[in-house]
Amino acid sequence: MGLKSVSLLPGDKALELTWADGEQARFNAIWLRDNSLDPETRSKANGQRLITVLDIPADLTLTEAVITDDGALRAIIAPEMKELSFTADWLTAHSYDKVRP
Repeated sequence: MGLKSVSLLPGDKALELTWADGEQARFNAIWLRDNSLDPETRSKANGQRLITVLDIPADLTLTEAVITDDGALRAIIAPEMKELSFTADWLTAHSYDKVRP
């Protein structure tokens, strides 16, 4: 199911996603950064995490969050100014903020 909308929550420390079916979930900026799938954060060979949560700035904020043309989430975090990308399916599978059946 594709993403319909995204909004930054007050304080820019989290965002809220809405899927096309109306489901909603919030994602914390530090959690998104810690779970980033980029090659500096995760090994392409085995998926192993290459950073620890202590490597992430404590003052992390979201500066931008959009739904891309292919239905994925793209977010920019500061102070790193790092771009994070997640597919809707990945976010659905890893959402920690919604009721599970």
